[in-house]
Amino acid sequence: MPNSRAPSGPPSCSTAHLARRLGVSVPTVQRWVDLGHLKAWKTVGGHRRIDAESAEDFIRVQMQQRGGAAAPTAEAVTPFSVLVVDDNPDDSDLLCALVDIAVPGARIVVAANGFDALMEVGKAMPDLIVTDITMPHMDGVEMIRHLSAQGVARPPAIVAVSSHSAAHVDKLGGLPAGVTLLSKPVEPARFVETVNLALDNGA
Repeated sequence: MPNSRAPSGPPSCSTAHLARRLGVSVPTVQRWVDLGHLKAWKTVGGHRRIDAESAEDFIRVQMQQRGGAAAPTAEAVTPFSVLVVDDNPDDSDLLCALVDIAVPGARIVVAANGFDALMEVGKAMPDLIVTDITMPHMDGVEMIRHLSAQGVARPPAIVAVSSHSAAHVDKLGGLPAGVTLLSKPVEPARFVETVNLALDNGA
């Protein structure tokens, strides 16, 4: 069983992150943790974090067992992808920095508004979208509504941020089920916990 207290400092990833890289379910990764195949611990919020070095070693072993081929390089493994959507450069930089903490090693693409975000999604579906609500041309609510429309593919996990209240966002049309709203300024620990929960639920 994983330890209940996180060690100080080591890089880590979520069970959902590792599950996506290996193409398995989150319960499968959790079972590997319980069996002792992966080093892991639980956050204060109860989410499992997997030691990054342990995860990389496990990935190499799994790839060798699956194909008998040489262990893949970091470039050969499809990186976890995140789309950050915010028209304010300072806020966008902050969200990218927080994503780096929540999902170490992720490939981050930045869009300045909802319309540009939809264009990026059309090119490649991200694993996670972190979006502001109030933006020019197309706001976050309208963008998420397009992604949630019938027949339109939607990323597995979406987190919205806004300086406005939840009541104001509801007046704009509200957010679909499964999308979490965080208040600006974003509190780092709360952001990391929310992203991990969104990824676990979306996996």
